[in-house]
Amino acid sequence: MPTIVKSIFSSKAYQSFLEAEPQDHQSSGTADVGKGNGIAASGEEDAQTMSPTQDNYYQPTNNASSTRFAAKCHPDADAICAELDAFLAQNWPWANDRAREEFLKTDCNRWACWALPLARSDRILDTVKVNTLLFLLDDVAEGMSLENGKAFYKRLIPIAQGKVQPDRTDPYEWITYDVWASMRAVDEALTEAVLQGALLCVRALVHDARNRCTGMRALLLQRYKEGGVGCVSTFV
Repeated sequence: MPTIVKSIFSSKAYQSFLEAEPQDHQSSGTADVGKGNGIAASGEEDAQTMSPTQDNYYQPTNNASSTRFAAKCHPDADAICAELDAFLAQNWPWANDRAREEFLKTDCNRWACWALPLARSDRILDTVKVNTLLFLLDDVAEGMSLENGKAFYKRLIPIAQGKVQPDRTDPYEWITYDVWASMRAVDEALTEAVLQGALLCVRALVHDARNRCTGMRALLLQRYKEGGVGCVSTFV
């Protein structure tokens, strides 16, 4: 956990917030409180002394509340996920069988299908490929030092840009090249926009600034870049 976050959770102000008693919004000893949500109080009950287990306090639950919005996934999701899972299981240079199985269990390919349910059928496959590739490369770089991570991406970036031909014996290189080339063949201009967002993300992941976030503002700006906001917004 970043130092700034630790300092927030350990601060006196935060501890005081946790230990503070709920504020009583009752206007009189006999008035009903919160009729709209079924919360009532009488003169014989003091809200400040009520137990946190009583019904007028929020209780965590795993049951999602009802919503007017319905979840929607791309209609081609099953076929796309099956195709990419089979491809990656066979071609990605997994550290071991367990790493491969753990990644496939995450159903990472389906994320873009949920995020972009209305995407054109002729473009959703390339979109999912790019998203999954970025997740996979991030996992690889995460196990490296910043310097090694920089060298790793420095090698792959010109390949993704189509400026350098890949080494066909290196899965990192040829998969990166083929994924971006496939998208570029559909729409070169939009692919370049997506690539710029992706490059902002991967460069941030191995930037020295990761170790220099001394305030919440710096931390949030860094996470904004690392999270691939620019890339995802271009997809949309």
